[in-house]
Amino acid sequence: MRIDITSDAARFMDDVEPFLRRDPLRHTVIATVVINVINGRSGGLSTQFLCVRDDTGQVVGIAQCTDGAPYLGEIPAHSIPAVVDAFAAHAIALRSVEAPESDAVAFAARWAKANGGTYRNRYSARLFRLDTLQVPDAAGSPRRAVGDDVAACIAMIEAFGVEADVPQRLNEAVVRKRIEAGTTWLWEYDGTPVCLVARQPAVLGWARIGPVYTPPRFRGNGFASALTATVAGRIRAEGADACLFTDLANPTSNKIYQRIGFEPVRDFAHYTLTA
Repeated sequence: MRIDITSDAARFMDDVEPFLRRDPLRHTVIATVVINVINGRSGGLSTQFLCVRDDTGQVVGIAQCTDGAPYLGEIPAHSIPAVVDAFAAHAIALRSVEAPESDAVAFAARWAKANGGTYRNRYSARLFRLDTLQVPDAAGSPRRAVGDDVAACIAMIEAFGVEADVPQRLNEAVVRKRIEAGTTWLWEYDGTPVCLVARQPAVLGWARIGPVYTPPRFRGNGFASALTATVAGRIRAEGADACLFTDLANPTSNKIYQRIGFEPVRDFAHYTLTA
């Protein structure tokens, strides 16, 4: 077994694309991070990419680590301790890990043992894929965000991060680039943006939706459902499939996404690591 770590996103994609194509939905986060780094839309955060190779040199597992937060793709369970050690060998200070529950716990436990630290579950997320789209009615209309919306978009994305307890490390230039790319949408009612839905570029046939945010004073009007359905429909019209993640602790979001046609795929756990 061999583990390679690189910060060269293009090289990583060349090495692992056949592996990604085996299950692009499972690897939507990693694939999106790779493309955003290549296209200069990553926010400039330090990102490393890891692949596990068997004795024949074939890729059998992948992961990525942005700003000290590894996200594990499909990876052999027996290789997880070596993956933790590989990050340590590259002097990468870790603060969290996200993966399916058993992999996340195995990773966190190995890290805690090596560092004399502790770990705890911060949240659990569920991956959904779009099945039969149902587009609900809501007052107002959707539109793509434009340059004049940068400040409003940043405010809503930051508010989303505060409420979800997932701080957003925003870079105004990156937000502007994403708006220019047409991947940020607003629902407008009576001349006011009342909801934001962002999406990622399609990679290997899948485009991930998120974040989705409605300021508290505008909630209960169906804006998020209508705008998410609109964006999902646009993704379908481009020839890709749509997916998104929800916080399992938020029953409202899990319910509304299923109402517009999203079906659950699998769950992931996010553990914080404390030395």
